[in-house]
Amino acid sequence: MIGCILMASGLSVRYGRNKLLEKLDGREVILHTAASLIEAGFTPLTVTRSAEVKTLLDREGIPCVLHDKPRKSDTIHIGIENTDPDAIGFLFMPGDQPLVRPDSLRRMTASFSNHPERAIRLGYDDTPGSPVLFPAYCREKLLTYEGERGGIEVLKKEQIPCDIVQADYEWELWDADTPEKMEQIREVYGSRLKG
Repeated sequence: MIGCILMASGLSVRYGRNKLLEKLDGREVILHTAASLIEAGFTPLTVTRSAEVKTLLDREGIPCVLHDKPRKSDTIHIGIENTDPDAIGFLFMPGDQPLVRPDSLRRMTASFSNHPERAIRLGYDDTPGSPVLFPAYCREKLLTYEGERGGIEVLKKEQIPCDIVQADYEWELWDADTPEKMEQIREVYGSRLKG
């Protein structure tokens, strides 16, 4: 079993409002991201500082932990602490990445199954991105991490061996950091994924 943490604790500073609640074809961005994880076989646990996100996910039956801690590392700690301690790995998925395809997530799982001692990142061409899947032995390193750059810093500092699984499309790695990026996401969704 792989623990799956859907990270939804950002403040959307560059966006100007909560980007996870922005609509994409009538549904909130975070629900699209969660749906891809669920279709790929994961059971996501969302960690958020937003009461609105918590209410939405409660309504949808998606497990969610609401917190008020300030750091990115707090989200990592809370996610791991509320995930099965016997998990063979931990997948960290940004909530604002609604175009990631279930097939890409399944390929990450397959790669990890073949090499459970290695971390796995989704990437495109030579560019690694998110999500990131950590082996179980990284649990304590992640729980003691105290930074703002997320698990990528743990990967680099601890020199954890890592493989890149290729996404089929560059846009799978896009996150909705700005209203302009959200418009690009809507365009791709409308032309490539809808229906």
